[in-house]
Amino acid sequence: MLREQEARIQRALHLISAARVKAVQLGSLSSDDLMTLTKELNMTEKHQEAMHAAYEAVAAKHFTPEDQASLAANGYRGMASVDMEWTQLHAEATRLMTVGDPSTPEAMDLARRWMLKVFEATGGDPGLTRKMRDVARKTHDQPGFAAASSSSNAMMDFVAQAYGAAIEVGLMPRPEGA
Repeated sequence: MLREQEARIQRALHLISAARVKAVQLGSLSSDDLMTLTKELNMTEKHQEAMHAAYEAVAAKHFTPEDQASLAANGYRGMASVDMEWTQLHAEATRLMTVGDPSTPEAMDLARRWMLKVFEATGGDPGLTRKMRDVARKTHDQPGFAAASSSSNAMMDFVAQAYGAAIEVGLMPRPEGA
């Protein structure tokens, strides 16, 4: 799934670059070039829209207006747009999952950076962090999201195991209430 998304994005970037070169060289683009470019970009956008709609449906059921306000105040925008940091974390998690050992230094460092990103969104609030995890898990269960996302509950499980390992070696503090 992640490789498919990466391929779509790479293809769209390639088409944009090629279109720029062609436009500079020829002064314009053919209607075929514009149609191909539009089609590729729309496919990428449709995947993002499907993820956003699935997330919003779940979030609306589980986050209170106060939760939503806290998340927004911390700069969290849900799935409204692509977050390249998450994209990179997902790609790294996918790679590390193939190794399969969440206790490696690399996996623990991934978990540290992943959780710092979560804590940034939740302001470190333990209750809101748990809700965020629950919303993410339920969102992954939505077919529209699962089909378009580079993340999964299996990935979250791997990161949780790596996070536990990072806590055990002192790389991360033990969360409140644990």
